[in-house]
Amino acid sequence: MTIRRILLTNLLFTLLAFYSHANPGKVQISFMHWGGPEEIAIIKKMVAAFESENPDIKVKIIHAANYMDKLHVMIGGGIPPDLFYLGDDNFTAFADGGALQSMEQFRRTDTLFDEEDYYELPLKAFIYNGELYGLPISWTPLVLYYNKDIFDEAGVPYPDSSWTWQDFLEAAKRMTKDLNGDGEPDQFGYLVSTWWTFTLNWIWQNGGRILSEDKTKCVMNSPETIEALQFIQDLVWKYKVAPTAAQIAQRDLFTTGRIGMVISGRWMVPRYRTIKEFEWGIAPLPKGKVRATPIFTTAYVMSKKCKYPEAAWRLARFMSGPKGSKFIAKLGLGVPSVKSVANSPLFLDPKKKPMNSQLYLEAAQYARLEPANPHWQEMGTIIQRELDLLWLNKKSAKEVCDTITEEVNKLLNPPK
Repeated sequence: MTIRRILLTNLLFTLLAFYSHANPGKVQISFMHWGGPEEIAIIKKMVAAFESENPDIKVKIIHAANYMDKLHVMIGGGIPPDLFYLGDDNFTAFADGGALQSMEQFRRTDTLFDEEDYYELPLKAFIYNGELYGLPISWTPLVLYYNKDIFDEAGVPYPDSSWTWQDFLEAAKRMTKDLNGDGEPDQFGYLVSTWWTFTLNWIWQNGGRILSEDKTKCVMNSPETIEALQFIQDLVWKYKVAPTAAQIAQRDLFTTGRIGMVISGRWMVPRYRTIKEFEWGIAPLPKGKVRATPIFTTAYVMSKKCKYPEAAWRLARFMSGPKGSKFIAKLGLGVPSVKSVANSPLFLDPKKKPMNSQLYLEAAQYARLEPANPHWQEMGTIIQRELDLLWLNKKSAKEVCDTITEEVNKLLNPPK
């Protein structure tokens, strides 16, 4: 080899080494989420902002309509997304099954992460066996949504923190009316939310429980739980202040102005903001023996098979942190998990309904996490099946609770 070729070769390797060091290859990670058009747009903007600040990381966004089905298929096929949405209701089963990567090492060593920035319960929801497995995206308690026009027409004062179950019932009676004179009510005081986790607030407020403190035994056959569920059934079949399934007929009775009150989460706000026909507001849940509400929360979690956990952590930290939470606040489907953003005008916008969004934040003082365990989904199937019979008036609350308790305990403690 000539001296000229040797020099050219050395120069080439030098240049290659320089450019390799100056322009290292980007790490690519995948991120999967659910949501409608507004959420898709928000996620794209949030990821673009992250990539701008982290030029060494490229994020492949995956949106899934049938989210849980696709997630199960991807995990089963050995090609899970690196980072993905997961609700607190499914989290324990995924963590217990070994599908998730612990974030504990980053929680302990990353000086840019401060868990004091976050609301306590949403963060606590994603701790398993003492280790952090997810960074919360947003959360919501349940609150009482009400139609101000129906309240005004019935001469009922707007609900407030002093309301008890009895105040709630009396108001519902006054707002239930037969508007067309056919002998059947077509305006109702309340709309029962039939999904089983929406009974938690009633059960807890009456001193009842779903599971024992250690989550190993179902205790739904307690007098307190039976009484709470019977109260809900009676709203439909005894007091007739809430519509039956047949009377609902798949219609959204609240947005069409035929329901005085409904209990739901923050996710209803974007839809309710489109209502033009009447005024609406929010109030704390009516109080039973104690004040209580479940919170529902979702987190960014990391796959056990993630090849670049540090990059996935940085993405999760950005999206769940102060900068990402500002995008979540604009989306409006939940309460941002970062306290400073939740308490800012981005979320507490005085120009947008509801004007008293501070109530969502105040609910954190008496909110509780769902007592989720690895069998939470199977439990839910049993409970929902029986509650559907309660809502149809085919069983009493005691019969339902006795059956649920027996079957869930077989699930949790199978005979050996």
